[in-house]
Amino acid sequence: MDAATAAVLVLLSCTPGQGVCKPLDASPAMFGSLDTCRLMLARKLAGAPNGEIVGRCSSFDPTVTGSVPAGYKMIVVTRGRGVDAVSSRYIVPRVD
Repeated sequence: MDAATAAVLVLLSCTPGQGVCKPLDASPAMFGSLDTCRLMLARKLAGAPNGEIVGRCSSFDPTVTGSVPAGYKMIVVTRGRGVDAVSSRYIVPRVD
């Protein structure tokens, strides 16, 4: 996966049998990769085995959307020098 690709996790809390679902968190959780998001999704869903919580991970490229969610920032890490340099972008929690 490209290092510039991030993932967002959205969780819904559902009323069993009624099909009514509401967002579990006020804002979706952000992850640096789709794999990390899916791991967290599996952990969250394991805590609600009766289907009270449903969720999904979706990837996005913040360099295309041009925005980073509140509470996060994008950093660029460059490895190497000159023509051999390789840059990777990461979304990390902002610490003020």
